[in-house]
Amino acid sequence: MRRRVVTVLLPHPEPEPAYDLYQEVRRDAEGRSRGPLGPEDLNRMQEVAARRGRDWCTAVLGHAFPGIDRSTSTDGWTLIVADELRLDPPLPDRVIRQRALHEEAEKLRVKQEQERQEREQRRWEAALATAGVEVTVRENTRHTGVGGSLRHAVPKTDVVSGRSRKHPAGRNLCEAPGRTNPLHLSDPVDAPANCYRCLGWMEKVRPLDAPAPPTAAERRLLELVKSGAVFTFRPARGGPTIRDTSTRSNAAWGALGRKVDAAVKKLEGKGWVRKDETFSKTEGGQYGDCWRLTDAGTAALEG
Repeated sequence: MRRRVVTVLLPHPEPEPAYDLYQEVRRDAEGRSRGPLGPEDLNRMQEVAARRGRDWCTAVLGHAFPGIDRSTSTDGWTLIVADELRLDPPLPDRVIRQRALHEEAEKLRVKQEQERQEREQRRWEAALATAGVEVTVRENTRHTGVGGSLRHAVPKTDVVSGRSRKHPAGRNLCEAPGRTNPLHLSDPVDAPANCYRCLGWMEKVRPLDAPAPPTAAERRLLELVKSGAVFTFRPARGGPTIRDTSTRSNAAWGALGRKVDAAVKKLEGKGWVRKDETFSKTEGGQYGDCWRLTDAGTAALEG
């Protein structure tokens, strides 16, 4: 089936001229428009409109002037008659009100845009403060939304997040590893990144040689170490044992607390905890070597 396109021209609003001679000018223009419209007449209409300006044409016609090409011949002759009479009428009240409303709407739009840019800048500065890697900002040059191109955070070197997710250098943080159709990115721009997914990854990425963040279980154990509840004991029977003194165990040596040897050794291997060289007294009255957070452990816990 062939597609048919129908163009509908909306009628002009009723004129609201703000000068007394409008009816007289209009009658003269209607009389001249009854004859054929030649090229010289059209050129004269365009010359008057260009010389007098859009506001003058609007004031003469009593409604917004759309241009000679979109005006009736009567409107064109109206402009010529008013020019011959050297009229200089004021703008209609409706046009003045519409322009005032448009100006208010434009001011509101500019204000909202400024507030949006300020929010993006604050959010970006906060993300940069928490990120442990250097990044640039690049625009997506393939797709453009209503608010313009989306700006992505792009690391300068390979980084990782979580346990082992890799984010290659020169690619946006939000892009999935191994994506077959990577985004097309611009050169670095001097503007904040506004991709929410990239901003979320900014808090999670770290250099390749940095240790992975603690798991939930490791974080709980780091909190216990920080509170001074983890000790190495040397009981009369058996070898040294590392205990969480905040929890009583039902197994052997239950009075000394829950056994956490393997978990604490794992934290020690990551450089997050260390053991005191001198005995300390627990809240239960026993003596042992207290485990402490290292600077790296403090950073991991607070990260």
